[in-house]
Amino acid sequence: MKKVKNIAIAALSLLMLGACQNFKLQTDYKYESSPLDPHVGMNAWEYMNSRDDLSEMVEAVEYTGMQDYYTQTDRTITYLFLNNDAIMNFKTAHAQVEKIYYCDRDEVTRLLQYHMIVGEYHSLNQKLPVEPIYVKTLLEGEWGLMTLKVNKSSSNSIGFPIANGNIVANEKGSNFNSRRSSSVASNILPTNGVIHIMNDYAMFRKTYSDVTPY
Repeated sequence: MKKVKNIAIAALSLLMLGACQNFKLQTDYKYESSPLDPHVGMNAWEYMNSRDDLSEMVEAVEYTGMQDYYTQTDRTITYLFLNNDAIMNFKTAHAQVEKIYYCDRDEVTRLLQYHMIVGEYHSLNQKLPVEPIYVKTLLEGEWGLMTLKVNKSSSNSIGFPIANGNIVANEKGSNFNSRRSSSVASNILPTNGVIHIMNDYAMFRKTYSDVTPY
């Protein structure tokens, strides 16, 4: 019985060896990358309404009547969209309310204005440096000061390619003691600007004792 078993194993080994000889190792394979197109084929307002994680921001825009800011085509705007967690942080910090329309309308307006930047800033084609730079937001005066940069390492992209990394507003130490936020999705290109989706709201603050407008 043992001899028959050994013969069977030997026969099986010969069959496997012959089968392997019919397959050649792949010696050359050229990888051709095909990055997703960051163009979404809709304006910023339409894109905002297409994502469930931006539903709180949609309510904020409708509450303030600022829809035209997100449909305009007169100039290029870099939009820092605030996801639901970011809006929740704002409501908790400033009013401790459940709904955005319980917050002061002027404060919500300033919040949205601060997260719109004049110009085109993204990490595609080196449009944004890795060192923080001051940018002009739609919030006028000192309270509108913001810095923007792109991280060197590639991370935190949801559905769209990032050339050098995620976008950071008010990197620590770059704009006094301003509140910092970072993107969870970047370099989204609507028909009227650029979109980065942020994990928290940003704000200007000189010192920790400053009384801010929102």
